[in-house]
Amino acid sequence: MIYLLVFSLSSIFLYLAEKQINSLNKKILTCIALLFPILLATLRDEKVGIDVETYMKPLYLCSMRSKNISELFANMKAEFALMHLDYGYALMGYFASKITGGLWGIFLFNSLFCILPIYFGIVKYNKYIKCDVHVGTREVPIWAAMFIFYCLFYNNSLNQVRQIITCALLFYGLMSLLRKEYFRCIFIFLIACTFHKASVIFLYIVLLYLIAKSKHNILRIVLLFLLLVFFIFSIQIFYLGMNVLNALGLIPDKYYGEIFDKEYGQRDVNLSWLFIAVVMLLMTAINLYKNRNDVIGRFLFMITCSFLALFNLSSYFSSFGRIQLYFMIYASVCLPLFATAGQSFIKESKLVSNMICVAVPLLYWFVACYLFDYTGTIPYYFI
Repeated sequence: MIYLLVFSLSSIFLYLAEKQINSLNKKILTCIALLFPILLATLRDEKVGIDVETYMKPLYLCSMRSKNISELFANMKAEFALMHLDYGYALMGYFASKITGGLWGIFLFNSLFCILPIYFGIVKYNKYIKCDVHVGTREVPIWAAMFIFYCLFYNNSLNQVRQIITCALLFYGLMSLLRKEYFRCIFIFLIACTFHKASVIFLYIVLLYLIAKSKHNILRIVLLFLLLVFFIFSIQIFYLGMNVLNALGLIPDKYYGEIFDKEYGQRDVNLSWLFIAVVMLLMTAINLYKNRNDVIGRFLFMITCSFLALFNLSSYFSSFGRIQLYFMIYASVCLPLFATAGQSFIKESKLVSNMICVAVPLLYWFVACYLFDYTGTIPYYFI
């Protein structure tokens, strides 16, 4: 399968890059590694990815007949497919179309905005782990973290493009926050807001980090209790909140029908995501048990608990279930935690960790992407 071949080649070159002492060789191998998935996304046919026809191709056509940005925005308001499109993504699509003159240009920019923030975010994560003496977690092998990202999110990035771009940007923003690069974090957050309104969930993620960093353990106990309550009563809490927002006129028209007209009681549990959530919970819980004072370990554990708390709600409302992506994105740094947590239990913990880093996302990709093709990207066609 071409996807797995590209994932493997990219991860192998990243592994070789990590072993390099020479800075130039390291950069060359890294560029080659990232080029594989970027080119695969760029050279795909427009049949690969459901949202290509939904808004990417209409955006390309609208951009090509617009002489300037103001005309682009005016034309977007007249098209049903684009009238609700976020301006940040529209601008990206406009410049991509004008620079390249083809739909493949949007594919290229999409891939760059997805993959690069994740890669550099993982690099920042490792720098934070390496420099902070209070952290009990080890650095994450970049090749493994990127392989996890590819298997869990690459096919989504060919379809749910705006969501994955936003997730990637906020992932990078959070890693900038860990490194105390506050202005960069705020700047990235503001950019992400122009790609998708769901970026507001980042404020909750920052709150999780502040609670994890706090010396008051009672805050963490209260948070976990509230997440448990939300997990049990999420539907009732959700409807209460939506009714309040609806009364204030704050519910977008495109979501109104799904919230209030959907027949109550129809469930559609994403078992593939549930599998990843359970593995993340296991890895973070074991790591936290071994490193009680590990701030990043606490944070990742609370991220995972938040991910799990949304399952009851997301089984009814798939559009709102995509909020889970903003927590699931941290799987790339959660799954390798077994290297730290398992070292006192298993002699060859590094080997076991690497096997888990490969086996878990591979199993997910095979079931969710290949067998069920919920991303609409199988089979792959070249341009």
